[in-house]
Amino acid sequence: MAHIDQALDVCYGTLQDIRRKTPPLTYAYSTFRFWNTFWRGGVKTVGDELEGHITLDTEGNARHSDWWADDATVKKNINRKYTLDWVHAENSMSWNLVEFDINNSPARIYNVWQQQYNACVRDLIEHIFGVIFTGPTSSSDVDRPYAINDWLTRGANGTAGSWVGYSGHYNDGSTPGATFDRGGIASSASSNARWASWYADHDGNLDDSLLTILDGATMDLGFEGPTVPETLPIDKCKFAIYTTKNVRQKLNLFYAKSDDQMGYRRDSHFGTPTFNGIPMIHTPPLDTANTSVYGTDPVIGINHSLLYPVILKNWNFKITKTRDSKKHNVMTLFMDVAYQIFCENPRHAGFQIDQQ
Repeated sequence: MAHIDQALDVCYGTLQDIRRKTPPLTYAYSTFRFWNTFWRGGVKTVGDELEGHITLDTEGNARHSDWWADDATVKKNINRKYTLDWVHAENSMSWNLVEFDINNSPARIYNVWQQQYNACVRDLIEHIFGVIFTGPTSSSDVDRPYAINDWLTRGANGTAGSWVGYSGHYNDGSTPGATFDRGGIASSASSNARWASWYADHDGNLDDSLLTILDGATMDLGFEGPTVPETLPIDKCKFAIYTTKNVRQKLNLFYAKSDDQMGYRRDSHFGTPTFNGIPMIHTPPLDTANTSVYGTDPVIGINHSLLYPVILKNWNFKITKTRDSKKHNVMTLFMDVAYQIFCENPRHAGFQIDQQ
């Protein structure tokens, strides 16, 4: 029998197959559904700061009276003004002009500059995505925005569900975080109580008791109908509920076990759970517990027409290119966002449910 040597010359004489395709990006979070919805609803505006006005009190003149009763009209200031400063987030990248031209040659496998730019955008989005749920760390921290969970804030431990979220909480590591007056308006049960947001403590019970709390929250917040008399103009409301992977999995399993039919119906009970027709969306930053701001396994309901990012006009991922002052052939790109998280009415903007 003839002896045949392994034909290594064929392998050595053949070039590897090079994929001329931009490398895919990897991401810190598994889904950006919240980010896409929230940032897309942002409002662009101008001004040296953000200012809001809200009616928190009543003059108390409404009454039943006798036909001949004397008038008893009271005039007092029932409106409050609140202000917020802009915050700034940034990222940057650099490239060498010589290397840039080399990469633009016919031998290019993929566009390195474009890949670096895409990663720059990704990194800035992921940074902001996490910060908008945690907020400032102290009164001197003026670099971070109000957190969503500062507007829809925590109340007392063990609260069954009511408007008891009177103050924002700093992300300072304490349980809960030190409090501050949102927008400069102090709120308590006896003063400006209507500035409070809706809060409940689920105490780690992710079962039918959580559904009961959600039932109360959606009824109180009007997530299934108007929250003002129909004689007033009503904008279209956009409701959604955001929560952790653990909450979604526990509720899906609870729904499956509660089915009155024999066995699990996976197509009916596994996937994205809903409550009153509102999807409960997995939001990865919330998977990491935060004892200062939102506790463990938070469930956050948002009316996106009342709580949204406000972005300084022309500063929504604004691009600025400059040449390095010490390296004439090196360019730097800066990417900047000037924004703040704004709430028109904390009482009706949503709710927070968590475990303290």
